Amino acid sequence: MQRLLDRVLSWPRPEGPDARYSARTRDGWHVALYRYTPARRAHATPVLLCHGMGSNRFNMDGPGTTSLARALHAAGYDVWLIELRGAGRSRRRIGPTGVFYQWTFEDYVQHDAPAALRVVRRVTGWRRVLWVGHSLGGMVAYGLLMTPAADSVAGAVTLGSPGMTGVGHLGLDRWVALRKLLRYAPPRIPTGTLAKIGAPIAGPVAAAIAGPLRDWGWTDENFDLETARFMMRYGVEDLSRSLLREFARWYAAKRMSDRYDLFSFTDHLERVRVPMLVIAGSRDGLTPAHDIAHVAERLGSADKTFLVAGRQTGFAHDYSHVDLVLGKHAHEDIFPRVTEWLDAHRPEADAPRRVGRRPAARAGRATGGVHAAEPPEGARPH
Repeated sequence: MQRLLDRVLSWPRPEGPDARYSARTRDGWHVALYRYTPARRAHATPVLLCHGMGSNRFNMDGPGTTSLARALHAAGYDVWLIELRGAGRSRRRIGPTGVFYQWTFEDYVQHDAPAALRVVRRVTGWRRVLWVGHSLGGMVAYGLLMTPAADSVAGAVTLGSPGMTGVGHLGLDRWVALRKLLRYAPPRIPTGTLAKIGAPIAGPVAAAIAGPLRDWGWTDENFDLETARFMMRYGVEDLSRSLLREFARWYAAKRMSDRYDLFSFTDHLERVRVPMLVIAGSRDGLTPAHDIAHVAERLGSADKTFLVAGRQTGFAHDYSHVDLVLGKHAHEDIFPRVTEWLDAHRPEADAPRRVGRRPAARAGRATGGVHAAEPPEGARPH
């Protein structure tokens, strides 16, 4: 039934990156990677963009000016976008639904992110890569940078990525109080399916949830209805019940820990040593600035910068959570600051660089998970 719904509700995929790869993980997933190949004379520093929870690559590559990916590509970067397991075209072909919805945060940190880094390094020839993550994508960076994989990362930017110590909202409090009921939910929570159904009536939906939308999504000045409709059609994914239960446990305990609750990522942020830019939204009710400030303070990086995106701190606009990357004014306020920081932390080039070349029709299984690139599909609405 779910596969039938997916097919009926599928929309033509918008045009975007010029190549697609697959990174094979050790536990059998094929994690999708998309690439904006740099121009021949660009500096071509590789940067890997990671989306938030319940989303996919369009979280970082929205329509029109709401694309951090295209902004960085225009600045000369070799831009890669990852779709974590269960998102977009990432697949593990088992079970009647075609995808086995049973994973936790550790799987992102221990499997998906390292597999993606391996592919980016092999294709580009660079030893170290820059990382930019929104929400969950930044949390994955915190965990990843506590592991030996940190040697492959030259610097990281996180946007609205909490440590869970100060996360709190009345709406979430009510939901988390009922978290034990999640064990009776299906393994695949159909959030993406519901979003696609609601896309044609995005306006009334936005009006009906104006409060939570303002706290967890966009401030009024940063909200654009067509961007929201685009994301409902293309950018919202079904959620894993196991991942939701894990986040509910973190919310209640006020700490990020592994599935056995033996290792706390929150308590070991001092292990992160690479340069970091940490950005919080001034009006973010989902991942509040005071929680993210605590993360930035705890990081062990000698080179770290913390910014609160809001009028009181010199930004032209206030920001919530989603609008840090998909806001109407993010390309004016946020993207230039991210680009400037990345420019200052570009690693030394590792010869030889593969600049401005289209990937081969097939990179081959012998390269450890680099698979065929595909042409762009459809036409991106603007």
